Amino acid sequence: MTSSKGVILPSRPFVIGTSGHIDHGKTTLVKALTGVDTDRWDEEKKRGITIDLGFAHYEDEKGNKMAFVDVPGHEKFIHNMLAGVAGIDAVLLVVAADEGVMPQTREHLNICNLLKIKTGLVALTRIDLVEGADMVELCREEVSELLQGTFLESMPVIPVSANTGDGLEELRKALTKLPQQIQSPEIEKPFRLNVDRSFTIKGFGTVVTGTVLSGSVIQDEEVQQFPQRRSVRIRGLQAHGQAVKEVNAGQRAALNLAGIAKEEIQRGDQLAKAESLLTSYMLNASLSLLEDVSAPLKNRTRIRLHIGSKEVFGRIVLLEGEALSPGKTALVQFRLESLVSSRHGDRFIVRSYSPMYTIGGGMVIDPSPSKSRRILHELPERLKRLHDGDENVRSAEVIYLQSVRGVIESEFTVRSGLSAKQSGKVLQLLQSQQQVLCVDPICKRYLHVEHVERIGQFLCKVLAMHHNKFPDREGMTRSELAGKISLIFTEKEVEVLLKYMVKAGTILQNEHYFAMAEHQPRVSQFQEDSFSRCLVLLKSGGFQPVRRTRLLEELGLKEKDGVAMLKSATFSKRLVRVAEDLYYAPEQTAEILASLRNYLHDNPNITVIQFKELLNISRKHAIDLLEYFDSQHLTIREDNHRVPGTILASNT
Repeated sequence: MTSSKGVILPSRPFVIGTSGHIDHGKTTLVKALTGVDTDRWDEEKKRGITIDLGFAHYEDEKGNKMAFVDVPGHEKFIHNMLAGVAGIDAVLLVVAADEGVMPQTREHLNICNLLKIKTGLVALTRIDLVEGADMVELCREEVSELLQGTFLESMPVIPVSANTGDGLEELRKALTKLPQQIQSPEIEKPFRLNVDRSFTIKGFGTVVTGTVLSGSVIQDEEVQQFPQRRSVRIRGLQAHGQAVKEVNAGQRAALNLAGIAKEEIQRGDQLAKAESLLTSYMLNASLSLLEDVSAPLKNRTRIRLHIGSKEVFGRIVLLEGEALSPGKTALVQFRLESLVSSRHGDRFIVRSYSPMYTIGGGMVIDPSPSKSRRILHELPERLKRLHDGDENVRSAEVIYLQSVRGVIESEFTVRSGLSAKQSGKVLQLLQSQQQVLCVDPICKRYLHVEHVERIGQFLCKVLAMHHNKFPDREGMTRSELAGKISLIFTEKEVEVLLKYMVKAGTILQNEHYFAMAEHQPRVSQFQEDSFSRCLVLLKSGGFQPVRRTRLLEELGLKEKDGVAMLKSATFSKRLVRVAEDLYYAPEQTAEILASLRNYLHDNPNITVIQFKELLNISRKHAIDLLEYFDSQHLTIREDNHRVPGTILASNT
């Protein structure tokens, strides 16, 4: 096996979690196998029960390395047990032969089943405390009945005694066969670890432990703490109790962190590569309710969500119906009271708020749901395809569910549960099938074509309103149309969207203008007649035409009609709007510019008074004209005079 860095690894180490009722001998059995007492606290030794997680390392006769995570069996410490089973490869279910199946035996098995753990073993402990083989066989039959329909159904049930050593050799042989039954680690995905312990070692500082869920990380590399999104540097590494330079998916690891106190990183946090997880107060998920739950789960029930090594409170919003019956599965949305970082495919357990007992579990479908109301009514159907569809169907739904916001490729991998390599291939395929559009090839932002078409429909409405308001104009300029969606998209993205819509025939482009296909610029005869009279009136005023109010009065036009005519003529460049209430014919401004150019040919600059006298106009007209020329960069104001601008200077 090789790591993501190309380093050849020995046969993959793996992690086994114990499970079972309190006082059934889990800790004693682990000690008999490994020589390690996993009860670390004085209170545990005093009370004779496991309260928190314990850890031990073991290497079998074939050189297979494994780590045991010993979990508490008492019902009050199920939250600790749940923190320990996150990320384990296999389960060692422990049942005491003198007591048989007990409540936490069932609850632990339900939890492991819901977390989709694939394999494991069953140890029938304390056989030295029962009289006769018949009692052991009776207990074995009870356990076999319990295991029916679970992942442990076909696994061996091995009678053992930690006190006498009976059965330990058979158990060890069974452990050597587990590596062949364990799934390959997710090396191609980014590094990720659920923190289950945080403590300080004198001379080293903060150390955290956990199982590496995916990817790999090397010494001195920087990772992020989630959900805080704080960068931390890894000072040193241990895997299965040995100092190493790199840890990989499937290994039990200890990480010595630089620059962070143990109080700042606790059980429930995660360490992962930047941008490899999404953080949210909401999760869309598939939830299966256990068959032995006493009553249907009602909408908006308050619950405890256990995901990774974290426990958070929240409420369940049912997306299908008002109640979920025992033994059934439904799509739900979790509304949580604390931030949770996750990715598509993460498993979780749900426990009742009070009294506390396991009610179900399932899989995260959308780790950070869009808040778009538009897709809310079709959300259940979309989530079903995201949950049940093949790789391509899921991928298309991931992009669709993000509405017009779209998805960048790095985020897509988190939402789809695919590796970066798989994501690139799938996105290329979806593009070739014209299901998605890449609107930004640099950051690789993708939109579903249905949302691109929605944007096109919106822009069509904008154009239709513009055509209705300005029937004489050819259409809208790029900047005018882009301004309608500039709050959502960058200038480059708008360019891609407009090209796509023109190519699809949604809108037409005519040189500098965009328009609807059926639009034909038209000017009413009344407006054309009004413009003709306006032009005569403006030219009759020479270089000092009447201003707008007087102009409209002399034309006998209402302000609304007159302003519309002036705007239309300005847009079509048949008039020049020099100031808010001052218009010239293009020939007039050209003649004024010619006079100004000649003057500046012989003089270095010109003042307002000199310009006024040059044209024999009022001071107000002179100021308006010069300010207009300034805005067009024909002149440049320096204190109280003007000098030629770049364009004017090149022609003087």
